[in-house]
Amino acid sequence: MEMPKVTRRTFLKVSAGTTAAAAAAPRLLHAMEQELGGKDFNPETLAERKAIPVNCHVCNIQDGAIAFVENGRVVKLEGNPEHVSTRGRLCAKGNAGMWYSYDPDRILYPLKRVGARGEGKWKRITWDEALAEVAQKLDAALKEDPNTIMLKYGRNRTGGTIDRFMKTLGSATVVNHTSVCESSKKIGMEPTWGPDIETPDFANTKYVLNFGSNVLEAAYFHNPLSQRVTEGRVDNHMKIVTFDVRLSNTAGFSDEWIPVFPGTDGAVALAMGHVILRDDLQDSDFIETWTNVSVKELKEHYKQYTPEWASKISGVPAETIERIAREFALTKPATLFTYRGPAKHLYGSYNEKACMMLPIMTGNIETRGGYCLPRGMGWPQPGPQPGKPAKDSYLSHPPDYPLAGHKVSHLVPFWIAEGKQKINVYFTYQDNPVYTNPGARAVWCKLFKDEKLIPYFVSMSSHMGEETALADIILPDCPYLERWEPESMPNSLWPWLGIRQPVHASLGESRENRILLRDIIHKLDPDGKRGMKQYWNFKDAEDYMKQHFDNIPGLKEAGGLEFL
Repeated sequence: MEMPKVTRRTFLKVSAGTTAAAAAAPRLLHAMEQELGGKDFNPETLAERKAIPVNCHVCNIQDGAIAFVENGRVVKLEGNPEHVSTRGRLCAKGNAGMWYSYDPDRILYPLKRVGARGEGKWKRITWDEALAEVAQKLDAALKEDPNTIMLKYGRNRTGGTIDRFMKTLGSATVVNHTSVCESSKKIGMEPTWGPDIETPDFANTKYVLNFGSNVLEAAYFHNPLSQRVTEGRVDNHMKIVTFDVRLSNTAGFSDEWIPVFPGTDGAVALAMGHVILRDDLQDSDFIETWTNVSVKELKEHYKQYTPEWASKISGVPAETIERIAREFALTKPATLFTYRGPAKHLYGSYNEKACMMLPIMTGNIETRGGYCLPRGMGWPQPGPQPGKPAKDSYLSHPPDYPLAGHKVSHLVPFWIAEGKQKINVYFTYQDNPVYTNPGARAVWCKLFKDEKLIPYFVSMSSHMGEETALADIILPDCPYLERWEPESMPNSLWPWLGIRQPVHASLGESRENRILLRDIIHKLDPDGKRGMKQYWNFKDAEDYMKQHFDNIPGLKEAGGLEFL
């Protein structure tokens, strides 16, 4: 977009117009200068721009945002002041989110490969041609084995559409990318207290133990949690102690930064537990009431994990472990947070469990200022729904990897190359392991170029990336400002339910994911005789969303989708 040229003449013209408007319409001036949220104005005409609430999708937190639209084009994004979780704040990445729509590398039409894979030679085709070809490949794969149809996604915020598609096909070969960055953390949390995520009450706590997270900088936490960390420090005078291999922004903000050898956070946490139990600083009532072990059993188990033992492993002085353990146990309330520092290692799930035990044994669970369960909200799926696939695939439940509950997607290319899982049709959605998985990058690239291992590769993508460039066919998806999606992210202690809605028309011939997948199913089963079409009975994406929300008790009376 070409920026307007500012000359002395246009500056005076705008200035004069502004002065005249201020004199003639003091109410507008009041709105511009004092109502600093939810409104925006054209700087030349002072006409108010259309404001459309939306949930951001530049990262996984789904911050509440407002898109300001003028002449059918997004001209500005800012935080939604009425969103209970993010409270009007939007990070720098979120503010720049509109450029996904207007990126020059945006794919706007279906493309078919005409050269060798990765050669960069493409031919524009029609949607009908693209859907017919994909349906033909799927039909052949279904006759052999539905599990030879694989779909790997990056960020799936479709509200169940991806799973519906694969279940409709009868395939269990669905893999996500979260195993790369979060699986060890999730696998550590789930058997410990159920959910695979937590929401520390930073704003009301007195003490924070931070193991390897950069909550003040990392996009995953950046907005809602960093707000609460700042509030806790300013308003509640909380102490923050960070164990991290590097001096991150969060470590620099902390009262104490304690360097630790990589992957040894769990040893430090176990030794702290040893001190708490040895000195009888635990919350015995909580342990006996809410856990499946006794204080006696815990004390016996933790005897072996002395501060001296942990010091040799972690490099943290034994006296530091002793002091921090006592501070944490004696300060009420206290909480804890972890992320990739402990988790991104071979035994990361055990590191995570060891850290989680500290707020558990001190009774800082589900208390004001403590370590709290997530406050997410669910919603019903449109009916009827397809059933579970008849059998699991190797990639959905690899028998050699019993802890792979969230898949181990960085190992997937090796398993396919070893013949553990045959693939006939490979779908990718919002994913790019060729770029993001350094350890397996060369393997992914080699895998995608091998037409014996991946005979047919479909990329559902809005942009040309390193992985999409290796596809056989590209189905142009929409960026987040052009699509409908349900959303509820437990990113604060306020449970909330919201939607992502199109703020402008889809560019080119791009189609949002649920429409794209519906069209594939309708091509496979045009008359419904195969029993697939019944699960995709909606006229458009808005109708699909109405089936989610219009009949939820309470929400129905408030207005359903229209209210959201």
